[in-house]
Amino acid sequence: MTSRIIDLQIRDFSEFAEYLNDHISDNGAEGQPLFQPMARLDCHFAGERAVGFRRALDVVPPTLGWRRAWVALAGNDRIVGHVDLRAHPTPYMIHRCLLGMGVHREWRRSGIGQRLLDVAIEWAKAEQQMEWIDLQVIASNGAAIRLYERAGFTETGLIRDCFRVDGRQVDHLSMALPVRRE
Repeated sequence: MTSRIIDLQIRDFSEFAEYLNDHISDNGAEGQPLFQPMARLDCHFAGERAVGFRRALDVVPPTLGWRRAWVALAGNDRIVGHVDLRAHPTPYMIHRCLLGMGVHREWRRSGIGQRLLDVAIEWAKAEQQMEWIDLQVIASNGAAIRLYERAGFTETGLIRDCFRVDGRQVDHLSMALPVRRE
């Protein structure tokens, strides 16, 4: 199975939104790990979430509210994975960004996740103001944590019982990667 990774283009946002809506539907479903702190009823990408994501793609870093995204395409340019970096919501953190990512259920454990991470990390290294990539991950999602550790992320904190999702206590792990070495 071959794939290629490209910048998410605005013209392709509708297709991306469909992919992400399908991807989020896997969250905690039928033996899948919980990868978003949200109840099954809320596992969709639409409305203000989609509008906000789309709007942020037009904002230029380091302006607050920016976001950059890349997608992995396979076959007839079907989206099979994504990674995005976005601004922290405070002006005192412009030297850091937040990472989000996902891989379609049929492409997990194919190496796409590592390739997507590599693209995002290289972009951050090329941005003069960027010094750190931060992420949060559900602490029970071992596969994701191992992927992030292989990419060089280290644990920066754990919040036990951070969320209550569908009646379960969910721990939240923070990780970070320095992209600028002094």
